Amino acid sequence: MRAFHLIISDTEATEPRRIDFHAEGPDHAFQIARNENQGVDVALWEGRHLLARMTKTEANVWKLHPLD
Repeated sequence: MRAFHLIISDTEATEPRRIDFHAEGPDHAFQIARNENQGVDVALWEGRHLLARMTKTEANVWKLHPLD
């Protein structure tokens, strides 16, 4: 299993949350973040490598953002 973590930024929270998880692939991040509120921003990391930035736009729909 590989080690990943999510950094979740919500407009209602003062500090971003970090969720660590182990999975065979990064797609498991969607299962972890599925219950987050609409408008939440999520960064998906594997170790020190940023894999994706995304925003939940509606129920189970994610908008992927370019990595700068």
